[in-house]
Amino acid sequence: MNIVFCDIDGTFQDIGVDVPEINYEAIYALQKQGDHFVFISGRGYGQLTELMDTLESDCDVIFSNGAGYKLIGEEPIYQHDLSIEECQKTIDILEERAIFYHIHTSDGVILKPVENYEKQLLALREKMKTLGETGKKIMDFKEHYFKEECQQVEDPINYLKTHPEIKIVKIELMEASDQEHEILRELLTSESMYVFSSFIQCMEMVNPLSSKGEAIQEFMKKFPDAQSFGIGDGENDIAMLEVVDVAVAVGNAKEIVKEKCDYIVSDCKDGGVGAFIFDQLIRKN
Repeated sequence: MNIVFCDIDGTFQDIGVDVPEINYEAIYALQKQGDHFVFISGRGYGQLTELMDTLESDCDVIFSNGAGYKLIGEEPIYQHDLSIEECQKTIDILEERAIFYHIHTSDGVILKPVENYEKQLLALREKMKTLGETGKKIMDFKEHYFKEECQQVEDPINYLKTHPEIKIVKIELMEASDQEHEILRELLTSESMYVFSSFIQCMEMVNPLSSKGEAIQEFMKKFPDAQSFGIGDGENDIAMLEVVDVAVAVGNAKEIVKEKCDYIVSDCKDGGVGAFIFDQLIRKN
């Protein structure tokens, strides 16, 4: 049996672009021959429902970089969340440095009212200009998401303290300055907080046990004789690529990711995921 673990953003799907049809077809072909396809993403579970609704058949999902998972036919399970104390220490640093951040929880994404971050969002738009129309699409998508689909609260920490039933999955920031990213990585990393870069100009902070690598090792205990494949593009995929049997990078992946891989396939937007699956894993009749 083959089990394919596939990142979403930048790997299976590009922001503002339709998923290449070959990627969907590859999932169905894998499942038809008895293999597994597992989405493994930094997104929270609530952010995956739109994509999952486009599938003709269900898939297992590992979300929030391993902070939780949902198996076919079962309810989402949350694990390896952040404590309110760790969240408080991190947010104190981010607010002192005027960083735009948002908090992923088991009840969606919360953040301070977006108007607090007009300066930061303008700086991000300026930074994204180097990407041309793609950069504009990313910022349009992000700003609409933050304004229309996230819960805006005046005091996120106080809100979480008054709702202890809500699990804190991760803290994510967006920052235009690359130098500030390096400073923040140094300030925020600790034994109880793992920090890594993810999508363009983003950085995430999670429980150290919340990693794609840990999640895959746990998942594979159910299938000890299966061969595992991991397909990714970003720094948060490295933990996955280090534990699977076969590591694959799409062509648009970061160089540090490609260095870890056995195969480098075509870009996300060109359906590199689906092409690899058909070329290497689908049995020819």
